[in-house]
Amino acid sequence: MVLAVAPDREGAMSRVWPCHLTRWPQGTGDLGRRMARALAATTGPSVLIGSDIPGVTTTHIAGAFRILGQAPSVIGPAPDGGFWLVGLRHPSRTPACLFQNIRWSHHETLKETLPTLPQPVAFIDVLNDVDDVSDL
Repeated sequence: MVLAVAPDREGAMSRVWPCHLTRWPQGTGDLGRRMARALAATTGPSVLIGSDIPGVTTTHIAGAFRILGQAPSVIGPAPDGGFWLVGLRHPSRTPACLFQNIRWSHHETLKETLPTLPQPVAFIDVLNDVDDVSDL
């Protein structure tokens, strides 16, 4: 498990997260560029989630990895039109268009993301994410 943190310096030094977890700086760019960079830095099947998914369990994460045994991509939709999880079986072989031209935190985010992922894309459970105070 790795934490991709932002802001880079403050996230790496934060005491909010357990100190034994490896931390990688997210770097610059929009959310898509930062997610693509984090996935590309991994060596095998990888799942990326945000820190704002209160309902996520280890069963969800294990299920995503099981799906990646058969599908090149997995995504966990959120009810607001976005997604809470994305996973790739071979992150080093991702298309150049991965996460490009996406309107983030928009009701079309999931729809716009799907064609940028290796096909076919498998789906996992719908979970809520926290985008603003009303989501709490």
